[in-house]
Amino acid sequence: MIENEEYSLIHSRELKIFKKFDTPPNYERNQNYTDFGKWINNLPLKNNNTAVYSFDGQKKSNPNIYVGVLDLEQPKKNVQFNANAMMSLRLEYFFRTKKYNEIDKLSKISTKPIPYTDYVKGDYSYTKYMQYLIYYLENTNSNTIAELLKPVSIKEIQIGDIFFQKGNIKSHAVMVIDLAKDKNGNKIFILAQSYYPSQDIHILSNPSNDLISPWYIAKEGTLLTPEWRFLSSDLMRFK
Repeated sequence: MIENEEYSLIHSRELKIFKKFDTPPNYERNQNYTDFGKWINNLPLKNNNTAVYSFDGQKKSNPNIYVGVLDLEQPKKNVQFNANAMMSLRLEYFFRTKKYNEIDKLSKISTKPIPYTDYVKGDYSYTKYMQYLIYYLENTNSNTIAELLKPVSIKEIQIGDIFFQKGNIKSHAVMVIDLAKDKNGNKIFILAQSYYPSQDIHILSNPSNDLISPWYIAKEGTLLTPEWRFLSSDLMRFK
């Protein structure tokens, strides 16, 4: 993780996304957030020296690929990996904002659908929610997640969008958690992911451009992240 603030856009002591990462020169954050985007951008971060851990307590082997860790409880089973982590964030948002009916809607795409409100039976504690999250993610896959998404142009990218790639063997997704643009409308963004096995959701560095890392340039073509290669055409938005 980058700790040298003299040459970095990263403030190691800050524990909010929008405070931890400066924008490069000539770029400013776009304040026109959706409710989901605003929630994402205000998520708390763990202390700077906190490592990414898998569900079974193992430290992620390549610490140089991330620059921050979201301060969210991780399920104690191997369920929050790859694209599933995007659903973790989506459900967490609906839980935190008490939009329980929206979680019920998401349950319809599950391979074993049980509405959240039926599952918890009036117990809206976080402990019960985590039990439901595990159940939901156990019965979610890339095919069901794809049903919730629609393609969006890279020119229209916004916080909360995801780059989603569904394969026959492996699938992956990363989420846009911050966004900025210059006076000409050129956009840059920051990404978060989980990988395999299930692990803490973390903020990615940019392996292709140290000068603006962790920001990525929004452009047509290939998007190279530390552990996956996406295309701009993989950009999706929740319906």
